[in-house]
Amino acid sequence: MRKLLDLLFTWPPFFYLLLAVNFSGSLYGFWWYRHQFIETSYFFWPFIPNSPLAVLYFFIALLFFVRGKRSVFWEGLAYFGLIKHGLWTVAIISTYYLAGNTNPENLLLWAGHLAMASQAALFWLYYGLPLTYRLAAGIAGWYLFDDFLDYVVGIHPYVDTSAISITAVWGFAVAFSAILTGAYLFAAWHHKRL
Repeated sequence: MRKLLDLLFTWPPFFYLLLAVNFSGSLYGFWWYRHQFIETSYFFWPFIPNSPLAVLYFFIALLFFVRGKRSVFWEGLAYFGLIKHGLWTVAIISTYYLAGNTNPENLLLWAGHLAMASQAALFWLYYGLPLTYRLAAGIAGWYLFDDFLDYVVGIHPYVDTSAISITAVWGFAVAFSAILTGAYLFAAWHHKRL
């Protein structure tokens, strides 16, 4: 596995391909949220497009990689969001599918969000994530605040509540945030010990 990753991560076109895919994916994601933008106060707009923002953060992190540099801030922000929102969407759309909703767009969204989470996991595995406690807590706090806005204020992405209850939707989001918060704090502890 490591040899395969070495080949992939040392092949320059790989990063340019990811830049193109993530830039396009981010644009599509912002377009996907167009109706919610229209129906929501502009004050909340920075918190509406959860997945497209995570993809945009990863695009920025990739720009650093292409220049031979790293930004732990952008990587940390991106990996948390890509894994959280990627797996959250996979869980929600899987529930839709089990309830009989086999909309082709949902299947494409399922695959795209699984790819989001996968790319973050691969980069984290290959490069590590040298977080400080402060940065780990700050990033986790940002995403927990986003959960608060989504499920207490009520600006969460549109969901088909005939297929899944809003309580389950909220539960998935908070569970992924909690697990990733623990993983980030552990990563910071591990980095401090090195």
